[in-house]
Amino acid sequence: MAHALRTVAAALFAYGCLSAFAQTTSPSPPPKNAVTLAPVLVRGVVPGPALWKISKNGHVMWVLGITSPLPKQIQWDSTKVDHLIAHSQQVLELPGYSLYMGGSSGGPDLEALEQAKELPDGKTLQQVLPPDLYSRWAAAKNRYLHGFHGWGVDRLRPVLAATKLYDAALSQSGLTPTGKVEETVYALAARHWVRVVNTEYVLKVNNANKLLNQFTKTSLQGQGCMRSTLDEVDQNFPRATALANAWATGDLPALRKLLSSQQQDPCFSDFSEMWGIDDMPERVRHAWITAAQDALEKDVQSVALLPMIDLMRADGYLDALERTGYDVQAPESLGETNADP
Repeated sequence: MAHALRTVAAALFAYGCLSAFAQTTSPSPPPKNAVTLAPVLVRGVVPGPALWKISKNGHVMWVLGITSPLPKQIQWDSTKVDHLIAHSQQVLELPGYSLYMGGSSGGPDLEALEQAKELPDGKTLQQVLPPDLYSRWAAAKNRYLHGFHGWGVDRLRPVLAATKLYDAALSQSGLTPTGKVEETVYALAARHWVRVVNTEYVLKVNNANKLLNQFTKTSLQGQGCMRSTLDEVDQNFPRATALANAWATGDLPALRKLLSSQQQDPCFSDFSEMWGIDDMPERVRHAWITAAQDALEKDVQSVALLPMIDLMRADGYLDALERTGYDVQAPESLGETNADP
């Protein structure tokens, strides 16, 4: 998803906030003496979920839902998506956001960007986190980020430290953030010479260095993201595994059940707070929906990607399109599920 508008700052902060878009709200602590068994991970070639269909005036968009994490040891059977892309005019990327730092004052100072990764004044997480949160962080770090992998992590801002922890914990649990599904779709588009369209909302920052200077003086961004990540790692990986298995086998009822209680990722909220924006999800949503409407207006057929939760929730992206006159059909209404019999 590298584009000219994606700067070093975007890689620094945006990835840290969206890497775990499948995280849930804080689960209830398990009862004392309870034994939690991790579900067995699916392996081998898997179908993944069936696709949603959006149509209007003879134009069609096929939407593939993606969830995160996914099992490492799977190979997604992309045959159907390959065929659809081959007969499409464009592929829409996942919704997201990026930063454009420029304007009359020029781009950001790279040294300032590097400094922005770390807590100010040489502080560590132990100095800025509440004692209970730091205690949980230290225990998780010792488990998942020991040795070389944990070097320097205690000096990172909470949202970035949480990202490193989450990725390490995923790897050790047999899971991976994307399963290369997104990359496979874009590679298929390249093979068939089909245009890939960036749907990100671009946050323009005109005086980058002034903003970075203000940002580097504050310490506490990301505590909500840190707490949510620790909840996920400490208590909820069995659920994440079940969600990954449901995606891999195309089990839509299980996906709906598992995603029904999921709410806004605190990491997303922390990012919005960092940059003084209180409606970032709506801006991201509007950017994707605008790109989808443009594709459905211009092209006979297109393919798009969305986080699975945004496909399934009642107030999701496709619901917004349906309210404006588009015909939206779920896989079940099309007679397809891709689920194992």
